[in-house]
Order: sequence, then structure tokens, then C-alpha cells
Amino acid sequence: MKTFFLCACAPSAAAVSLMAAFFMSAGSLFAADDLNAAYQKGREAFHKGDFATAQAFLTQVAAANPGHTDTQNMLRYIKAHAKPEASTLRRDYAAVTIPKIEMEEVTLTEALAGLRLLSKNASAGKVSPNVIVKGTDLSTKKLSLSLSNVPLSEALEYLAQLTGSKVSYEKHAAILSDATVAVETASKAK
Repeated sequence: MKTFFLCACAPSAAAVSLMAAFFMSAGSLFAADDLNAAYQKGREAFHKGDFATAQAFLTQVAAANPGHTDTQNMLRYIKAHAKPEASTLRRDYAAVTIPKIEMEEVTLTEALAGLRLLSKNASAGKVSPNVIVKGTDLSTKKLSLSLSNVPLSEALEYLAQLTGSKVSYEKHAAILSDATVAVETASKAK
């Protein structure tokens, strides 16, 4: 009778393999969640027009799942339509993280001067942003800003939002121009 009890309680080979399969699939479920998160981030960046970020995430998805049709289609579109960056200025600015920005009731010109100093300190003197402001009305607009641990490129975007302008990157400078003028210029170019 004791022998029978031991045999009934000992796990069978089928039970052991079933448990192993469960634990292995649980790991792949977590990997699938990570893969789905990478796909969603890549897809979001793709639809925003940030092809460099989209390509980074979608390449990870394609490596893990080469048959994913949407990923392959987006990567083909990026390869065919992405313009090569003339400058790495945006990436250089994004690589500088400013620990803290506190500005209250300053003009855009003063804010940019402060941002130059903060980014120079944050990058150990390597990056001092060159920003051109197009429009005298724009440079005199007042703003307040309080940020922490933000990349320089995002800080410039915040300044643009607060002043109703748009940031564009050229080879040697970031340009802040009035958003309405930029829209009119783009519509005339078409």
C-alpha cells in the first residue's frame, strides 16, 4: 500500500514536461510583451515621422519575428523614403541631459542664453547649442520653464511650444521660427 502511494504522488514524465513547457512559455510571454512594446514604440515613432527611432525599434521586432508583415512594410517604407540626415545636430542635442532648468518670466533670448550655459555645464563644455531665432517678436516673448533631467532637444521643443514657434535643425544650428510663418512657407513651397 505504501508503494502504491509513492507511485501515485511521484510526478509522471508527462506532468514534468507539461510543467516545463508552462514555465518556458511564461518566459516567452514576457518576451512577447517586450516585443509588442517595441513594436508599439516603433509604430508610434513611424507615424510621427521619427524614422530613426522607428527603425531602431522595428529592427528589433523584425529580428525576433521576421514574418511580421506590418513591421516589414514600415521598414521598407523607411528605407525608401527616409532622408539621410545632413547633420547629427539633433542627436548631439538629444545626448545632452540637463539636470535642472528653472526660468521664470524671461524672454526667449534670455532663456536660450541660460540654456547654452546649462548645456555647456551638463556636457563638460562639449555642447553649446547654436540657436537662431527668426523674428524679433519671437525673441521678446516672455516664458517660464521648470524642468528636470531633460535632453537639450526636448528643452528646445518646450521653448518652442511656450513661444508659439517651431524648431527645425539645419547643419550647424537649430532654428526657432514663428509657427504660422513656417506653415505659410511650407504651403507656398507645395
